[in-house]
Amino acid sequence: MTPGQVFTVAAIGGLAAIFGLVLVVLLALAIYAAIARIIDLHEALRERRAHARERAAELATLHAIDALGTTTHPKEP
Repeated sequence: MTPGQVFTVAAIGGLAAIFGLVLVVLLALAIYAAIARIIDLHEALRERRAHARERAAELATLHAIDALGTTTHPKEP
């Protein structure tokens, strides 16, 4: 092989290595973004469930208060 051909093959190999590293970095960033999104969705779901539990507890308290009924005694003036 001539020195020009050796240089060309080495340049192509170097560019392929750089391209491969860039692809690995992009894949890592995509995986990181996907995991971050999943974590955010999970936290939002936990907050919605906690809020729903609070609303259910408040509603149960209101139903218990309504079940007590009202007194028929007249209020003092």
